[in-house]
Amino acid sequence: MKKFFVLFGLVLVIIATVAACIFAYSKYEAAQYADTAVPYVKMVVPEISKWDAEVIKNYMNAESLEATSEERIVGVLKYLSRLGTLKEAAEPSFSKVFTGPYVEGVRKTFVAYKIDAIYEHGDAVITLNLLDNGDSFQVYKFDINSAALAQ
Repeated sequence: MKKFFVLFGLVLVIIATVAACIFAYSKYEAAQYADTAVPYVKMVVPEISKWDAEVIKNYMNAESLEATSEERIVGVLKYLSRLGTLKEAAEPSFSKVFTGPYVEGVRKTFVAYKIDAIYEHGDAVITLNLLDNGDSFQVYKFDINSAALAQ
């Protein structure tokens, strides 16, 4: 019986250690982008919320624009514009760093953030995936989820 409790304790220690390592690594990743990506996100969210296709296209990378037709962009923005004017955006919350497939021999790095926002017609959660270009960022993809859009 004593062996069982020793093994059980050891398993708990291992689980706690792995969880602490994952948490620490996530904090480390977030800190790497705190001075660069967060200001970019704070600048881009109000721009996206203007619901203007030309404005948004200025922030998106070429690959995303090539994969999305002008009609699709305009249609999505018309739908999202039902949220109205952006009233307030919370501090961006780091989600993760991930890599995409090799493109022209280079592996792309992406940084994801979530932002709680308050619009004229309801609250929303914005998810931004940024393409890390080393010295700058571009919007690779964004999602806006809101119960106000379901009405």
